[in-house]
Amino acid sequence: MIRAKHILTLAFLLSFHQFGFSQGTNLLAMGFQKLEGKEFNEAINLFSQVLNQEPRDTAALSGIIRASLLSNNLKGAQKHIESAISYYPSNPEFYLREGILNNLKGDYAKAIISFDKGIGYSSQSINIQLYINRGVANMQSENYEGAVQDFTDALEDNPRNSSALNYRAFANYRLGMYEEAVADYNKAIDLNPDDAMAYYNRGMAHLRAGEKTKACPDFHKACSMGNKNACRMIMTECAGGKK
Repeated sequence: MIRAKHILTLAFLLSFHQFGFSQGTNLLAMGFQKLEGKEFNEAINLFSQVLNQEPRDTAALSGIIRASLLSNNLKGAQKHIESAISYYPSNPEFYLREGILNNLKGDYAKAIISFDKGIGYSSQSINIQLYINRGVANMQSENYEGAVQDFTDALEDNPRNSSALNYRAFANYRLGMYEEAVADYNKAIDLNPDDAMAYYNRGMAHLRAGEKTKACPDFHKACSMGNKNACRMIMTECAGGKK
């Protein structure tokens, strides 16, 4: 009788666990669906339900941190990032999110420290994000040489990353390396020919290099795509708007 009772108890616990696992999986799926749909508050609520049952769930932690950052709920993001890092101190994704949080708060020195920690633990796939975000923090700190190196490191992992190309081009532009900037904008535009900002920025690099005849076609292209800064540059630099 005791044995049968134990078996019944075990069966109940197993069925309860399976129900909880299934429910948690559904909540996670719904949470990420809301996240993709930019319904951030709803996503946070769903991920919170999962974390109430399992505070160490990595997917739920990742989801709630992303939703908090995207909704500018920095206090909530901070809380969950601290919990995530305390549970998983070797997980590079949570250092990436911590760095992004510090970038948003304007604390670029702390952001760089977070990205450094993440790079120490990361694999190639997340390395790119860490390098790019550290490069942004370096640019915000006006360390353009460091930023160029970060974006170069990201491009070594993925030479076709248009974000890294655009950022490195801008960092080189700020360093006065206009030829290098144009070369990266060329590659970025090849990858994404619908990026109006890239045409505008390439036009500015041409202009600073003294190549107005190359700058104006880029300004016209960017203006036709809705970039108002490019339209203003046409009026001031391109013979009153004539092509």
